[in-house]
Amino acid sequence: MSYIYYIGDYMKHHLYFSKQDSNYNMFKEIFNFIDSKKSRQIIASYGIKPIETFINDLKIYFLSFTYNYELSFILDELKNNSQLRKFCNIFKVPSLNSIITRLSKINIITIVNLVNRLLRTNFTRKHNKKLTFLVDATPVDVDMNFLRSTYSKKYLEKLDLKWSYSSSKGHYIGYKVTMVLEKESLTPVMILIHQGAPHDTKLFTEIMEQLKKSRIIQPLDILLFDKGYYSYENYQKGILDYKIIPLIFPKTTFKKDKLMTYLHYPLELFKKNKRNNKIKKLLKKATNQLINLIKNWKQYKPIRGYIEDFFKVCKQAFNMHKIHKYTVNSFTKDIYLRVLLITIAVNQTTKTKTALQKLSQM
Repeated sequence: MSYIYYIGDYMKHHLYFSKQDSNYNMFKEIFNFIDSKKSRQIIASYGIKPIETFINDLKIYFLSFTYNYELSFILDELKNNSQLRKFCNIFKVPSLNSIITRLSKINIITIVNLVNRLLRTNFTRKHNKKLTFLVDATPVDVDMNFLRSTYSKKYLEKLDLKWSYSSSKGHYIGYKVTMVLEKESLTPVMILIHQGAPHDTKLFTEIMEQLKKSRIIQPLDILLFDKGYYSYENYQKGILDYKIIPLIFPKTTFKKDKLMTYLHYPLELFKKNKRNNKIKKLLKKATNQLINLIKNWKQYKPIRGYIEDFFKVCKQAFNMHKIHKYTVNSFTKDIYLRVLLITIAVNQTTKTKTALQKLSQM
C-alpha cells in the first residue's frame, strides 16, 4: 500500500515497512546488527552514553541516508506511525535538535575508531592467511545550491572548501574519499578523506602508512591499485618499505628492466645475519610475485572492479554522491556512518557482482 504526501515542491513517500517491502529484510538485519550485544559492548567501550539513545539515533540516521530524506521527515514518520516505531524498536522519538546536538558532541576520533571497530567485526584473518585488498578513491560533492547563489573563491576558503577536478566527475566542490576493501568480505578496513582531489600517486605512501600503523596488512598481502597510483617509486615502496605486493595496474610505458633497478636490496641488508637473510628471501619472493602479477594484470581487473561496484552501491543506493555537510569533521562523521550502514547491507548479499549491482539499484 502506498502513502504519499507533499512538502513544498517535493513528493515524498511515507515510510511503511512490511514483509512484502523489498527493504524490509535489509533493515531488519541492519537493526539487528546495531542492536546486537557485541555492537553494544563496542559502543560502551568508547564511553558513549546512554547506549540505547545512541543506537536509536543511528537507526534514524540510517533511514535518512537510505531514503535521502531530512531527519525532520524521519522523526515525523516515527511519531505518526506506531508500527514503524515498533519495527525500529524505538519507543521514544527524539527531537530534531537533540539528535543533531548529540552527534555534534561526539568527538570525531571517537566516531572514526568506533566505526572502524564495528566494521572489523566482519573482517578476520585466519592462520596468517595472505589477503587481497582493493584500493580506490571516489569524489563526493558537498551539496552546494548553485541555483540560488554563486560561490566566490574567497567564500569557499572560509568554509575550507575549493573547486577540484576528477576525470570521472569533472569539476566539483567536495572531498576525495579513499577506501581499502578486504576482497573476500568486501569490508572497508580503511577510509581516508582529503579536501579537493590530490593525485592518487601522492596518496600511496599515506595509504600504506595508515595500513601499517593499523596492523591491517602483513608481508606478502596483495594490494590492487588502478593506474592512477602508477609509478616505479610506488612499486619500490610497496616491496621494500612495506613487504607487500603492490599490483598497480601498469601503463603502456611500463618496462620490467626499469622496475628491477628500483628493487635492489637496501645496503644494510648486505650484512650477513639470520634477520637480514630472512628479509632478503621475503623481498625476493615479493618481487617475483609482483613481476608475475604484472604480466597477468588484466586477469585482476574484474577483481578490482568489486570496489567500483561497492562505490556504485554507496552512491546509487545510499545517496553518497552528495553530502549536505561542509566542514571536514561533519563530512567525515557522515561518511563513516554511511559506510557502516552500507557495509552491513553489503554483508547480507552473496558478494557477487550481480548481487552488488542489484543492491545499487535498490
